[in-house]
Amino acid sequence: MKKIGILMLIAFLVLSVAGCGSNSTGQTGSQQAQSNSAFPVTIKDFMGREFTIEKEPQRIVSMAPSNTEILYELGLADKIVGVSDYDDYPPEVSQKPKMGGFSTPNIEAIAGAEPDVVLVDDGTFGKENAEKLEEMGIPVIITVPDSFDDIYTSYEMIGKITGTQDKAEEIIKKIKDGISSIQEKVKDRDRPKVYFAVSVGQSNYTAGKGTFIDAAINIAGGENVASDVEGWQDYSLEKLVEHNPDIIIATNHAGDVDKLNEKPGYKETNAAKNGKIFVIDENIITRPTERILEGINELAKIIHPEVFK
Repeated sequence: MKKIGILMLIAFLVLSVAGCGSNSTGQTGSQQAQSNSAFPVTIKDFMGREFTIEKEPQRIVSMAPSNTEILYELGLADKIVGVSDYDDYPPEVSQKPKMGGFSTPNIEAIAGAEPDVVLVDDGTFGKENAEKLEEMGIPVIITVPDSFDDIYTSYEMIGKITGTQDKAEEIIKKIKDGISSIQEKVKDRDRPKVYFAVSVGQSNYTAGKGTFIDAAINIAGGENVASDVEGWQDYSLEKLVEHNPDIIIATNHAGDVDKLNEKPGYKETNAAKNGKIFVIDENIITRPTERILEGINELAKIIHPEVFK
């Protein structure tokens, strides 16, 4: 999905805490000391590349909206010195300097921000761009969160890099506890067939087996009809008609979703015939951050409205 521009990417607003012994990132003096004592740290990014971070980063550039949200959740707003042109959450991220698009980063601007580390998304930033920054001595850490385990790994890795492991573990626990709560509510319910439309029109991309959206549909009490394909795939309309989903859920940026019930393939399904086509905010379901819980809750309300009122 990253290759077609549907970028995944959930965050709490971060407050700077004033008071005795505090600093601009909301850490107390003792917390800061503990954080600094954890360095240097060695990590492997999602591409298996090993990095040693000698000291706690004070200047971070994030070129992926999901990583930016994670940084805000971890209380690191003041350390973010640059983001991509497409970062839009939380709202205050609009005040951060823009460093170019996903696949067209402004290398000069990024280098000029003097970051201690750059966080990017695989498949969009590009190997050549990463190498340019690394030649300047700037570590470029790549994340590839395609599954829920990958989401947890992203939090663990970014937490370790930034000295916020405890906060990262708290968020991971919150996500896991939220998932368990939803699963408990739907465990004895029928599982309607669901199709998730990432894009519609010339291409009809969906989330197949192994994606976190496939897992989210199952958590919410549905059966993903596209689980017969792996990963993010352009799904054939013939297969869509054959599998005949009871419910179709499209993202708000999938295309002409308002007329989905009139489109070939889609209009032949039970979902279209029974008025069971729904639109969901792309950012709460395709960005692999804490807001995925909000997305799963929305899926659950659609799939099992009798339970989630």
